[in-house]
Amino acid sequence: MNTLLIVITIMLFSTQTLSMKLIKAGPLRERLLIYAGFTFIASVGLLLFSLFQPEARQFSPETLMFGILFGLGFMLTIIFYNLAISTGPLSYTAFYFSASMLIPTVTGIIAFNEAMTLTTVAAILLFLAAFYFINVNPDPKSEGGSTKRSDKWLLYCMLTFLFNGLLAVIQKFHQHQMEGTQSSGLMFVGFCSAFVFYILAYTVQYVTGKEQESLTISGEGTVLRQNLLPMLLLAATSLIGNIIMTFLSGVVPSSYLFPLVQGSIIVCITLCSMLLFREKLSTFGKIGIMLGVFAIIIINL
Repeated sequence: MNTLLIVITIMLFSTQTLSMKLIKAGPLRERLLIYAGFTFIASVGLLLFSLFQPEARQFSPETLMFGILFGLGFMLTIIFYNLAISTGPLSYTAFYFSASMLIPTVTGIIAFNEAMTLTTVAAILLFLAAFYFINVNPDPKSEGGSTKRSDKWLLYCMLTFLFNGLLAVIQKFHQHQMEGTQSSGLMFVGFCSAFVFYILAYTVQYVTGKEQESLTISGEGTVLRQNLLPMLLLAATSLIGNIIMTFLSGVVPSSYLFPLVQGSIIVCITLCSMLLFREKLSTFGKIGIMLGVFAIIIINL
């Protein structure tokens, strides 16, 4: 059963990333509005689900605390991930997103006394090597093949790496604290919190933005209508994927779960970016991706 749930989670998070590529928005405020929209849809969806499953509305003070932290981390992850996708190639950006599994993997070993196996060490070293090849990789889109990518893109990628990894740590600590219960409650509080954080960020941007960049009511409605499909996809994949991942984090060792899920996402996104978005990988980029794939194989031995 856990194996099936892991496969479903991989498919959901891969679709989540591809959905971000469909977003049509300009200024940061428009993107914040879209993010607020999909977290609101996810919150409403979970609320409707709780009408049939009342335990989804049950949460302890610990779940409330972890949920707020998850909401803040989720907000920052999505913002920086989308900014990275919009300023750099999807395949390489997705690698940083997936490689964030190093954070919960190491946390599981240090904080939860999970076994430090030889395969885990080998997989971590392979992912670090993959990081190197991704970063020195010539950009196939740049004239003459520059050996250095955009500093802004790299910053967005590193922030995505950090906050996405911390999300998994929050899930792990919550499930350990709650003994594998209240995963739906964590997501309900988390997505409601993320919605509030997005609205606050949007309000700040709206108030402090330049007059010519201000959005009108009709303009906001147009932005939301144009992005209804990616919003629905983001809401469904983010909510269901994180509920399943939270449950799995309580029953599957972090040193196995997160490398397997996030590493497999690398493969899916890379294939999709090449087939659907016609992105080209340089020789170094292919080496980096292949090392990441090899790390997935090692972790499963």
